Amino acid sequence: MKEEIKIAEVDKNDFLENELQNKATNIVKLIEQITERYPPKNAIIDNSSKTTYQNLNEKANQLARYLQTNGIQSNSKIGVCIPQSANRIIAFLAILKTGASYLPIDADLPQSRIQMMITDSEIDLLLTIDSVLDKIESGKTIIKALNLLTEEESFKALSDENLPSQILPENPAYIIYTSGSTGIPKGVIIGHKSFLNFVQFQADLLGLSSENTTLQFASPSFDAAVIDIWTPLIKGATIYLYPNNKIVGEPLLDFIVQNNIDTIPLLPPMVLASLPQNRPIGNLKTIAIGGEACTENTVKAWYKKIRLINSYGPTEATVAVSNYEFKTEINPRIIGKAMLFAKLLILDKNLKPSESGSIGELYISGDQLALGYLNRSEDTKKAFIQTPEWLLNLNNNNNNNNNNNNNNRLYKTGDMVLLREDGNLEFYGRTDDQVKIRGYRIELAEIEHNISKLPQISKAALKVQKKENGLPTLVAFVQLHATTDHETKSLQSIRAKLQQVMPAYMLPDKYIVIEKMPLTHAGKIDKSILEIPENPTKSNTTPKWKDDNLTEIVKHIWKDLLSLNVIDQDDDFFELGGHSLLLAQLHISLPEPIRNRITLPELYIYKTISSFVKEVEKRMLETEVSQKKKAEEMIKELVKDAELHIDFTITDIPNPSVLKNPNSIFLTGVTGFVGSHLLEELLQHTTANIYCLVRATTKEEGLERIKETFAKFKLHWLNVYDNRIIAMIGDLSLPHFGMDQENYNFITENIEVIYHSGSSVSYVQPYPLIKKSNIDGLHNVIDLAVTKKIKYLVLLSSMGVFSWGRPFTKKTWMYEDDAIDQNMAAVSRDLGYIKTKWVMESIAEKARIKGLPIINFRLGFAVCHSTSGATVMNQWWGALIRSCVKLKSFPLVMGLKDELTTVDYMCKAIMHISQKKEAVGLNFHLSPLAENDVSLTDFCSKMNEYYSTNLEGIEYHQWLNQWKYDSNLPIYPLLSLFTEDVHEGKSLVEAYENTYYYDRSNTKHFLEDSNLTPPLFDKKLMTPYLEFMGVFKA
Repeated sequence: MKEEIKIAEVDKNDFLENELQNKATNIVKLIEQITERYPPKNAIIDNSSKTTYQNLNEKANQLARYLQTNGIQSNSKIGVCIPQSANRIIAFLAILKTGASYLPIDADLPQSRIQMMITDSEIDLLLTIDSVLDKIESGKTIIKALNLLTEEESFKALSDENLPSQILPENPAYIIYTSGSTGIPKGVIIGHKSFLNFVQFQADLLGLSSENTTLQFASPSFDAAVIDIWTPLIKGATIYLYPNNKIVGEPLLDFIVQNNIDTIPLLPPMVLASLPQNRPIGNLKTIAIGGEACTENTVKAWYKKIRLINSYGPTEATVAVSNYEFKTEINPRIIGKAMLFAKLLILDKNLKPSESGSIGELYISGDQLALGYLNRSEDTKKAFIQTPEWLLNLNNNNNNNNNNNNNNRLYKTGDMVLLREDGNLEFYGRTDDQVKIRGYRIELAEIEHNISKLPQISKAALKVQKKENGLPTLVAFVQLHATTDHETKSLQSIRAKLQQVMPAYMLPDKYIVIEKMPLTHAGKIDKSILEIPENPTKSNTTPKWKDDNLTEIVKHIWKDLLSLNVIDQDDDFFELGGHSLLLAQLHISLPEPIRNRITLPELYIYKTISSFVKEVEKRMLETEVSQKKKAEEMIKELVKDAELHIDFTITDIPNPSVLKNPNSIFLTGVTGFVGSHLLEELLQHTTANIYCLVRATTKEEGLERIKETFAKFKLHWLNVYDNRIIAMIGDLSLPHFGMDQENYNFITENIEVIYHSGSSVSYVQPYPLIKKSNIDGLHNVIDLAVTKKIKYLVLLSSMGVFSWGRPFTKKTWMYEDDAIDQNMAAVSRDLGYIKTKWVMESIAEKARIKGLPIINFRLGFAVCHSTSGATVMNQWWGALIRSCVKLKSFPLVMGLKDELTTVDYMCKAIMHISQKKEAVGLNFHLSPLAENDVSLTDFCSKMNEYYSTNLEGIEYHQWLNQWKYDSNLPIYPLLSLFTEDVHEGKSLVEAYENTYYYDRSNTKHFLEDSNLTPPLFDKKLMTPYLEFMGVFKA
């Protein structure tokens, strides 16, 4: 095969194996050779006790011979449960000398955990001391044990000469039990070849030599101890044993400084974060961190003081397989390039290479792979899979040694990564950390990362709780910094800050403040100890509707939905953890007389119990207003809002050449689906610097949000983009976008073309709530366009400005130059979002008449990307299709079209047309060809044809009754679109029956010199879309 795989590889010339190491075949030989070179040098210092290399080697030789007299031989398994001391390391080395493997057991582990490890591993012998032995025996674990202290006299008389080598490369060296955070703990068997390869490489990476003084911090049961112990010893360095790894912070830094420690081979990021940042650090020069993700704040605090290395790897691949040294870029998710003896591959679900620039699962092969799981052959087969045939062929073509068993196996890490342009890997969480909340797939690690970045947060952990209704909710445990003031400690403050950087569906439903985050012995947050308080007991009966108990009824429903015992009448539904899904449940839970008086979207406005009750009681006393009257009142409001509030006079139009060759572009909506794809087109088809409006706290954070959007939608990020994209921190709805005067003056003076893609999109939020961001946002964009100098404005509008107006206009077609006012009767009854788009385009038209050079694109429905299938998971069309598949049926609403097209077609068309000066002043429909305009019935019929889904078309209300009480269905948050009467007894969905066809003459004419045509929704296009949504497995 000629398949070419990009892998994260390190340059082998960076790390030269010295002559001593080339001769060594195992760790024992390395230690023995180092002992010959530095016999009197201190190898281990434990308090005031010092062990030289000669002492270490000789005592290990004596103990090894004693173990042999007790029946230990090659391939025996020996447990070591000894408190922190030189004796523990002597025991490890002695066991290796016999050819046996060692199982390190932290003496501070809970009794049950120690017993489990001893029983599960079936060790032949336990090396320990009396106090630990008493603890084990009290738990009734029967084991053959040797007390290392009392038996010392017995082996002192034995020879201290080196033993004949009993070690083969494929023999087990040690066993490490996984933490058990994802299930039952498993013993991972590491072979001597993997052990030797890793330790040699990592020691060279750390730059260790006999001149160094290092810290041994990690619990022996954590494989970081492999780095702590063996990398210094093979180089002749001196190890200081830290007496108690539960004590961190200032005492740990004191120990480091007092003992002139210059290198910490591996430290958990949480421990590094605990060290005081404003104190001298003595001789400390190098720290490697690993075991879990580090926070950006911690990296920022340390990377300039010392050499800071991020080491990544699973236990199943011998501690670490990649490293990244923080120098200029401080993104803590970067995990670096592969080590010398590991090959890292990014594959998709079919074990094929992931597309360039996309996130995939990391697989590992090569000489660092573990031998497997102890006594768990089935688990071994699942985790260490056979290398696919295409990769074996590729290895053969590259002249790799295919006889190596570790090239025939791949370890499935469960970690999601991205291969960056610079060859480094970037970590994006775990596959088993992906949970589905409110129809979205989210990474818990991403949310934890964002919470941990907040200045008032010390540590954060997320757990998923299932409520009684079966719905998963997110619970955040947070440990606050001791110096945090009362105001910023408030959970409302935390939530408000997170809303600036995360979409609403990723916000935790609950926050639980804890005094101290529990940690495992490996220094990771121990989520198993974090307990979510029980939901309050729900009453079996809802109070019956009476004239005077409305407050009681609403409060009862709130308590049930939000799982809260106490609710104040002025509490905000959303600040208590409410969201769109719960809002739909809230509305349908209301007694019918109340529900008939208030719509679901209006619940966004009346979001406290007191305001809700006040409004409902007011309406109960009034005569119900007819639909026609409501529409008339709304039309008046829309017309009033459609006034252009900015006064300007244009005397000189800018040179149209800037449309084709701009120097500076201003782009809004960059973290949206269309905006991010448009950014990619602008980067590829212009040489301009692109100033992107983004909500964030810093420019670096803003750029990171843009990168994350690219990754989410499978867009390819090039390193050169970092220099051409400038994140402008601001808010579309605020005057001058909330920028300071300097930044705003800069863009008014330098921007030549504005691409306005930013809009707040919601299918349920009412017009009063959504108009600020959309309508005020457009006024702010026009203000920018006319300040200092005139700028071209490329406006992204919507086909929705025509709404479902056919019953009122009696027309079949809408043309690009048709007035949008003729559809006001429908627009006034449509979504709040559609109302804002009509107002925005009306305002833009007034600005165009005054001379502002505008190119207006009316977008169809951006369903997905035509090849990657990438989409926005909360889009109404995708939610509808996923629900139809789950129900095995679809509603027979004939001609229900949404002008389906693809995001890449539209953005390419926008790019092509907007560079032409003749396009100024025109409208362009980016809609499908009329003959290919796919309705819901067409789409479901195609699914039946292509995938044998057997979806049945049934009468609308019959279909609705199948699910309107099923809150687990993806479409459920949009229930009001299907139930609320907008015209003559029809819901909004029904009103779109047999809606318009759209002319695209301008678009067709301007695309004649391109190869761009609207996409056809065939199997080739639909398959990646449905796979991306998880309808079918990829």
